[in-house]
Amino acid sequence: MKRTKNKFFGAQKSRAFLAKIILLAIIAMVLIGCQQEEQTISIETPFIGGTQGIIFDFAQLRSEVYDAGTDPFDVTLKIENKGESDILRDNIRITLSGINPVEFSTTENNLVKTPMDDVVSMRKDTMGNVQPGPPIFVDFSDLSYAGKITGTTIDFPIRANICYLYNTKTISKLCIRKNILTAGEGICNINEDKPVYNSGAPIQITRLTESARSKDKVGFAFEIRNMGTGDVYERGSVCDKSTRKNKNKLFVRVETNMPGIHCTGLENKGTKAEGYTTLFDGVKTITCTQPVPGRLDFEQILGIEAIYDYEEYKQTKISVKTSGE
Repeated sequence: MKRTKNKFFGAQKSRAFLAKIILLAIIAMVLIGCQQEEQTISIETPFIGGTQGIIFDFAQLRSEVYDAGTDPFDVTLKIENKGESDILRDNIRITLSGINPVEFSTTENNLVKTPMDDVVSMRKDTMGNVQPGPPIFVDFSDLSYAGKITGTTIDFPIRANICYLYNTKTISKLCIRKNILTAGEGICNINEDKPVYNSGAPIQITRLTESARSKDKVGFAFEIRNMGTGDVYERGSVCDKSTRKNKNKLFVRVETNMPGIHCTGLENKGTKAEGYTTLFDGVKTITCTQPVPGRLDFEQILGIEAIYDYEEYKQTKISVKTSGE
């Protein structure tokens, strides 16, 4: 009888111990769940970002030279790519102006250069470290003022213009809901501004807003803005100013990987829309609509690319002094 009681009480202790373990496990799971609900998910930008493309300056230029062909000099430019689009050497042109080539012992052709190498962009490795592209140097050599000046000193402007082909890549996400007009709480919200991630470049997508259009269609609008210090031209125009239509024009491609996209002013091609658009006062807003399947809630990657020629300049001066000869 005593042995039976011991077995009974032993079983009760085992069940109580097991119940305590289960209770502790449930409490632990609840605590973990609470911690997970409080965590926020951050999306790391896929780009380095920034609003610069090419930066450059005069690396070598004497402030004073002498006349009568007695004092040859060079003009050297240091060029760096601070954005995230590589530039092939044939897609960048450097022009020196402000001086009469005949007076400075050269020709018009010699005042227009392309670099010897491609201009490599900045890079971000898998660890997130930023690797700058190497600088390149462009020389305008053996210039000299051939004539004789009147007086003691005359100043001449020296301007370097750089035109280069560049692009901007942008990533964002659209919210797709099966009940667009009465979405309620869910994995994402339709009617709101969306975060945008731009590659480093002077042209940026500065705002993207999504909205519900109908029971089976969402709309979105994005703003293209010139955030740099230079001027935009149609791609491949080499910043030709003789044709007015080249100015402020860029090529835009919008891709959702979903059929039926339609963007105002662009040609619609299934899952993407593309074509030329023009900036006014440095800004342009493009509006698009996208049919949705209407069966699931999900987020859809949106890709935007802008391709353009971009021109910037630096200006200084050089003083030509009389040599007395």
